[in-house]
Amino acid sequence: MTLPPRKNRTICVPFHKTAYSDIVKSDVDFRVYIDRITSKYTELFQLDISKGCLMKDMNYSKKLSIFIRRIKVNGISYTIRPSFIMPYVAGFTDDVMDALFFRKFDVPFWALAHVFGRNPMYWYRLENHIGRNSIVGTTIKRAELLPEHIAADETHTRILGNKCYIATTVAYDCILGGVHYSKCR
Repeated sequence: MTLPPRKNRTICVPFHKTAYSDIVKSDVDFRVYIDRITSKYTELFQLDISKGCLMKDMNYSKKLSIFIRRIKVNGISYTIRPSFIMPYVAGFTDDVMDALFFRKFDVPFWALAHVFGRNPMYWYRLENHIGRNSIVGTTIKRAELLPEHIAADETHTRILGNKCYIATTVAYDCILGGVHYSKCR
């Protein structure tokens, strides 16, 4: 028996790191902030939060020394991940952004570990975690918010004999593209 894939139950919400530590500890402050964010960024909340939500619980991450809250909407729990934390609570965005920038230039993982600490496998996993979310379906949750004429495609090619992938999304006279280059043969 094949189980249906589990939907992503994490919602990334914009927070300032300094303000978050004060807001997260107060049920009232957190609720007010979430209500304000849901009205401002409705596309982030694909769930029907207009009828309200319950503050479920608050867990402490020993890895990052920070509290993470969960809310409950229509009987389903959602983790509220602040925007300054990487997916899967892998680290703070400020702490990893320079190393991930160097990956754009194909700096090997062992070199990142030598300069930025941790171990090579940490940086490998961190880079791979970024690609786990669907880019097409992450931000826009309602079809009516998509442009009428949108195109998305991926092509496979080679650069200097190495395989690479070029993904593009086109709408409103704007082209968004990204190249993934791999030295794997």
